[in-house]
Amino acid sequence: MFLKLKSISYNILFVVTIFVSMPLFAQEKANKSFSENEMATIKKLALEALLENPEILREASRILQAREEQKRNDNVSKQISEYSSELTDTGDTVVIGNPDGDITIIEFFDYNCPYCKTAAKDLQDLIKSDENIKFIPREWPILNNNSVIAAKAALAAIAQGKYKEYHWRLMKEGSLTETKIFEIAKNLKIDISRLKKDMEGEFVINHIAKSTALARRIGFSGTPLFIIEGKFFPGFVPLEELELIISDIRESRM
Repeated sequence: MFLKLKSISYNILFVVTIFVSMPLFAQEKANKSFSENEMATIKKLALEALLENPEILREASRILQAREEQKRNDNVSKQISEYSSELTDTGDTVVIGNPDGDITIIEFFDYNCPYCKTAAKDLQDLIKSDENIKFIPREWPILNNNSVIAAKAALAAIAQGKYKEYHWRLMKEGSLTETKIFEIAKNLKIDISRLKKDMEGEFVINHIAKSTALARRIGFSGTPLFIIEGKFFPGFVPLEELELIISDIRESRM
């Protein structure tokens, strides 16, 4: 029947689905459905379609990339479910917002990540406007050494009850240097001597190690990264989208 193909769009669809998108085992099965002459004709049609319509390759690449991304996301979602108890454990961090909130948001972030800083403003606005948000911050400094210093300083500030205000203040700054990190702490009346000592303590080291281990096991690739009620949202999520996601989750519970 493929010998009677007249439409170039049909040729394109056939090429993409049979020769590019289908797994090898399916392609082998397709090959067995045609005679050698039919396969030769099909391949000729495919080559002609590719020469006349190079956009086929771009479309095929897009399809494959979308499928690979979906496969990765499905695997990440599965791992998030498996590590749910560790992700929601707050023994090594603090809760910002309502500890008993009906919506739990976990964020993996880096203080020198510009998208994390943009996301922080929207997240802070969300927590202010919605009293039922439980935000669990997970420090994951991956960009540079100053990111590590900032994460350690923020975590060390927990012992002085200053994490929340220090966190939001660090997020408001541009690129952070070591000098700026401690300058901000000083302005917030944080004891710098105690802070530096606590930065090398077990509590701080263990938090960062746990974040790194979870990110690797689950398959995270960058910051910011949000987990909202067990659902995976990589990258910057604007306020309007956050509100919609939360609204949909709440409606699904009714």
